[in-house]
Amino acid sequence: MNSKIIKSFFTGDLANENIHMPKTQEYKKLDEQEYALYKQLRPTLTAEQTKLFDDFVDTYSERNAMIEENYYIRGFKFGLRLAIECFDFSDLTDNVDEQ
Repeated sequence: MNSKIIKSFFTGDLANENIHMPKTQEYKKLDEQEYALYKQLRPTLTAEQTKLFDDFVDTYSERNAMIEENYYIRGFKFGLRLAIECFDFSDLTDNVDEQ
C-alpha cells in the first residue's frame, strides 16, 4: 500500500504550517483593519501600558490557539467516526437476509 498522506503524517512532512490556506477578501480586509487599529493605538500607550497590552495580546492569542487546536482535534475525530460509520453495512446485510 502506497499511502503518501499517512506516511507524511508519520514523518511530520504534512503539518498545518505546510498547508496553504487561501485568504478571502473578507479576511484580507479584516487583517488590514486590525493592523490599522494597532498602528493607531500603539503610539498612544505609555511603556507600562504597552507591556500590559502586549501581555494581553499574547494571552488572547494563546487562548485562541488552544480553541483552534481543540476544534481541529474534535473535527478530525468526528470525521473519523463518520468514516467508521460509513463502513458499517449491518443495516444492509440485515435487509438482504430478509429477502
